[in-house]
Amino acid sequence: MRTLYLACALQALSAPQGVAQDLAVERIRVTSQSQPLLWLSDPSNAQQLQPEPTRAWYDAASLFSGVAGFQADSRANYAQDSRLSSRGFGSRSAFGIRGLRLMQDGIPLSAPDGQGQLSSVLLDQIDQVEVLTGPMAALYGNAAGAVVSLYSRKPAGQNASVHFAQGRFLSQQMLSVEHQSAEHSSRLSLKQARLHSQRPQSEAEKQQGQWLWFSQLAFADLMLRYDWSRDPLLQDPLGLTEAEWRADPNQTSANAQRFDTKKSSRQRQLSLTLSQQQAEQNWQLGLWTGHRQVSQHLGFDGSSPTSAGGVVDLNRPFWGVNALQQWQFNALSLSLGTSYEHSTDERRGYVNQQGQATDLRRDEQGQFSSLDWFSRFSYQLQPDWLLSGGIRHSQSRVRVHDFYITDSNPDDSGRTQFNEQSAAFSLSHHYAAARSWFIGTGLGFETPTLTEMAYQNEGSGLNLALKPSQSRSLELGHKWQYQHWRSSLVLFRTDTDDELLTDQSSGGRTTYKNAGRTAREGLEWLWFWQASGHWQQQLSLTLLNARFAGGELDGKQLPGVARQQLYWALSYLPGQHPTQKLTLSTTLRSKVATTDQNQSFAPGFGRLDLRWQSELKVNGQQLSYELAAENLTNHQYVGAVVVNQANGRAFEPALPRQFSATLRLEF
Repeated sequence: MRTLYLACALQALSAPQGVAQDLAVERIRVTSQSQPLLWLSDPSNAQQLQPEPTRAWYDAASLFSGVAGFQADSRANYAQDSRLSSRGFGSRSAFGIRGLRLMQDGIPLSAPDGQGQLSSVLLDQIDQVEVLTGPMAALYGNAAGAVVSLYSRKPAGQNASVHFAQGRFLSQQMLSVEHQSAEHSSRLSLKQARLHSQRPQSEAEKQQGQWLWFSQLAFADLMLRYDWSRDPLLQDPLGLTEAEWRADPNQTSANAQRFDTKKSSRQRQLSLTLSQQQAEQNWQLGLWTGHRQVSQHLGFDGSSPTSAGGVVDLNRPFWGVNALQQWQFNALSLSLGTSYEHSTDERRGYVNQQGQATDLRRDEQGQFSSLDWFSRFSYQLQPDWLLSGGIRHSQSRVRVHDFYITDSNPDDSGRTQFNEQSAAFSLSHHYAAARSWFIGTGLGFETPTLTEMAYQNEGSGLNLALKPSQSRSLELGHKWQYQHWRSSLVLFRTDTDDELLTDQSSGGRTTYKNAGRTAREGLEWLWFWQASGHWQQQLSLTLLNARFAGGELDGKQLPGVARQQLYWALSYLPGQHPTQKLTLSTTLRSKVATTDQNQSFAPGFGRLDLRWQSELKVNGQQLSYELAAENLTNHQYVGAVVVNQANGRAFEPALPRQFSATLRLEF
């Protein structure tokens, strides 16, 4: 009832005020549709972001500030990547991103088993980000608690640009050259960055490159993209215990220096997309292939005979193909599609002898492939009623070959497969010129990853007892869009069976099990307001009650998830044109549990940021710059937690106050 009362109050607060300049009409692509829809008519909870091209995008978490229902944790630890979660999905990830489907230009960034990261993406060349939460995300298959879709910025004109950023904790440079003709356009971008935090053992070096090609062929539009990233050094200061963090948040764990914890990685990927859009039918074909290499020193020696080692050496070749065909029959839009994804993890583990890789402890090859078939539809029941939905069948195959077999380390080879279905349906009613409501429901699933299936408590081989978790979601939303403001309010509930939890951790091995049920319910409110030609503001509020339902953990809060989160940004545009902008933003977040048993909590925090952006012409060249003060009050807080960390080192301190300047010259 409290959620219902608050929803009514927020609806009253969103009543129209004085008329100001019109908001741009927003179209959403990341929905159950393959064609863009007006935001007000879209029968799902989708949000759209447009990254500022002037900013230095070195942390993916900052890209999602202000997204209702999204929790973006900045670890200030570039060896572990940023952590994203939506309505509790993805909150349990110890590294990278899982539980969310990541895509770029229609090509998956997530591996077939659901693991992914954004550290290899050249965020500075992203033109648009679209986020889909709620039941309709299930139509994207395995581990799609939400969908994050990135769209590359298209080359425009004959120009080059240089981009510099300098701050207390970063130094970044980027060069980009664009070419455009009647038949095609292309861009080559090169970037390098040096990053660190206030803690010892936190240096990071990153290098990235991208070549992008667009061409209009006689029968289709072609996009070719080659992404290359190399991180020669990503030091890992490790997490702190609560006592260590309270005593000195700027310290580094002793094990970090003892074992020289760090990571290096390299990834390259070639992606091709062909698409054709006509009045009655559209089609799209995507192909990709790539290779990822990771070498990582962990914070322990891993010398136990059954351990996976304290130094990880991973090689992951991957490839895939997807195809989509859409037909338009008057009021009915119908899509049929298929996809195949395959990755191979060639993983070795060694003893970490004071930072040196010595004796072999793990040598295996794990393959994960998925074959999906799906259908989506959209039917205009009446001019103001829209019914959308779809179904998807996913077949996943897992095969592991263990090459490290000794008397004390049994053969952990094995194979299994999963056959799962997902479905979602939604109904929207555009009952007034500026208002609509929608209701949606969906069934989704998440398979265990190769890491989670690696071991079992007794015996050898894969942990075949693990099952995919199953989720059932329901949401009800309302949207308003007037000349000067736009708002949405969503109530939701998700019940999940067979949630994956850590079971045991001993002898250098961690095993997992399926828990009972979890329940997640809450409210998401988003409000954009153009108060006048000079003032605008954005407000997002998320209330989330994510808890275990049943069993020994009944009533406990899901770790890694904040119950309350608020983001507010106020911008002032002093000129007649949006070439100058001053933005004050704040983020408030409640405490976060670090373990399933809720034995400790990272305290809540409030953070304040201030940014000044400006554009001007200098000798006919376009000059853009930004001056920023992040964490303006220098508040010491925990930016992220490591869920169920065995030694209690769960606290990852956020960055203190940082002043930075970025400069972008286009010529």
